[in-house]
Amino acid sequence: MTQKAKILIIDDDPDFLDTTKLLLLDRGYDVVTASSPDEGIRVLEEARPDLVIVDIMMPQGIEGFQWVSKVRHLRDESLREVPMIVASSIHETTGVRFGKGDSDESGDYLPVQAFMEKPLDPDRLAAKIDALVK
Repeated sequence: MTQKAKILIIDDDPDFLDTTKLLLLDRGYDVVTASSPDEGIRVLEEARPDLVIVDIMMPQGIEGFQWVSKVRHLRDESLREVPMIVASSIHETTGVRFGKGDSDESGDYLPVQAFMEKPLDPDRLAAKIDALVK
């Protein structure tokens, strides 16, 4: 079996981290996690993942936005280019949608490759990861 991508998941919800990690491990991915934006930067730099799944809403509000912006401005160009999927329930909480229409494509204002609503559909998530890390 070919080694699949290394995925970093950043979310302050331990249940989401555990569930998503198990789901991705079961599908053959290598998975690392972080429970805060600061820890996420450290893990990103150490683990050098192929893709990041990041939540928008964390304890300090919309920290995910700041995290994405910070990564996109890192000195290390290879880390700036890591594909990102935003996984959030912000639509359910606020009514705000980040994708374009019914698509899961990111809007222009958020420099990520995709936006997915929680709870994540396992097959759709795996398909999106595979498409982004080819």
